[in-house]
Amino acid sequence: MAIKVQRLGLGWEAAIEKRLLDDVEVNLFLLGFRRLHELDQARWYGAVEGDRVLGLALLVPDRLLVPWCPDPSHAMAIGLHLRTRADPCMLVGPREAGDALWEAWAGGHVSPDRFYDQRLYVLRRPPVGDPVPGFRRARMSEWRQIALYSGVMEDEDLGRNPHHDFPALHERVVRERVRNGRTWLIVRNRQIVFQINIGTALDIGAQIGGTYVPPLHRGLGYATQGTRALCQHLMDHHPFVSLHVNEANTPAVRVYEKVGFHRSMPFRLITIR
Repeated sequence: MAIKVQRLGLGWEAAIEKRLLDDVEVNLFLLGFRRLHELDQARWYGAVEGDRVLGLALLVPDRLLVPWCPDPSHAMAIGLHLRTRADPCMLVGPREAGDALWEAWAGGHVSPDRFYDQRLYVLRRPPVGDPVPGFRRARMSEWRQIALYSGVMEDEDLGRNPHHDFPALHERVVRERVRNGRTWLIVRNRQIVFQINIGTALDIGAQIGGTYVPPLHRGLGYATQGTRALCQHLMDHHPFVSLHVNEANTPAVRVYEKVGFHRSMPFRLITIR
């Protein structure tokens, strides 16, 4: 039976879920997105054979593309399909498939702003450590400072600050995270010295990100303490915790490995302006 690429609408839920469950650790974000949004509320594209999904990608137009294609040829087919249907945007996904999809999608006509070797890290055993003074959930009264730091963090990582570019949207997202208890802090002398977010939190696993330490407080161990404390909390409720890190960010890699995270699949992060 011939393989074809198509948009996956209502009725494809079980096939998508089955393909994503091939690797829960790698696909945790996609599984979380899928369970929160109906298929007609998102753009899923798949390389399909009959009723089987061989490879797929989630597209949030003009913002993000996330593929899962164990066979890179399926990623390339999806990229060619998207070339006439959507402009290239930020891509995050397993490295081999991500590179194949990007090459087909951008067609050499779009130059990336950043082309990072990213790495998935996974923690499977609770880290050991003493309670951290001042570590707690963020409060709604603190959202403005958290929004400021979140924008600076993204500017350092991706070269763009959503707090400047899309302030209303950025602040709404930050407020929602704080309201839902997904932002955690270390506070000392009424100052935020560390912040981190819980991204995806499912019964099958949790993913964290958005780690930030203000420059005046770096080098004092807050990132290690805060990440360890959050992971201790999460592993009471989830079988593993994962995160993504730029492999060139040596200080961050050291922090995560000190906490107990282990290297997993190589990822690609591509951004464009």
